Amino acid sequence: MKVTAKDLNVSVEKKSILSRLSFRIQSGSFVALLGPNGSGKSTLLKAVAGLIDFNGDLFVNSRKSKGLLSEKIAVSYVPQNLTVPTGMTVGEYVMLGRTLHSNWFFGEREDDYLAVSEALDILNLSSKSDQLVTTLSGGEMQRVTLARALAQEAKFLLLDEPTAAMDFARVIESIKVLDEIRTRYKLTVLMATHDINSLSRYADFALVLKGGCNLYSGEFSGIVERGFLENLYDTKIEFFKNKKGYPMIFAAPDNK
Repeated sequence: MKVTAKDLNVSVEKKSILSRLSFRIQSGSFVALLGPNGSGKSTLLKAVAGLIDFNGDLFVNSRKSKGLLSEKIAVSYVPQNLTVPTGMTVGEYVMLGRTLHSNWFFGEREDDYLAVSEALDILNLSSKSDQLVTTLSGGEMQRVTLARALAQEAKFLLLDEPTAAMDFARVIESIKVLDEIRTRYKLTVLMATHDINSLSRYADFALVLKGGCNLYSGEFSGIVERGFLENLYDTKIEFFKNKKGYPMIFAAPDNK
């Protein structure tokens, strides 16, 4: 599924949040959505999903759209702040992803349970199937939400900082699993994040916002440059590559 935006604008209470954004997301790509706090990343995800109104043109596979959800296609939007349902187990929560596939009259079928079981297994959550979601950590809840999206058989994942609540070991593990899922099931991923170092190993493309405007749209390698990142975040950057050639980027502690 290819998604193209042209002159996309979003205003909230007469305040401009996004201004004339134009970009193209190729089918099957892993796109890192980057930018400082307040740059409009979450708003863009909601606009593309069709959860908020926007002006401008949005195309899905070259056909004009009002947002992905309005197209009734398999899309999963995972917000940064998740609503945790009370009294529901992990397995029941993941089963919610099968709503579009299930018959309300007959209830869940064997293929629904198989899809949920496979999703839990892929994300190493099988042992937590009967555990209440209210007992999970923030990072575990993010993984469970990814399992729900996988069980949903969504072809487009819109993720708003899904690793923000995870410890550093789980971050790289979760992104690796996400990339494996993307490749295996031919998914398209648009992920808002601040973690440039972790995404540099997996993201194909980058969409960079600053002040609600499109600063960059293209291959991820194009942003891995000291001057660009210092301008983006208005700070001095320490930059080097590890033994495997991956960039390691940090804000300079003395900011000089």
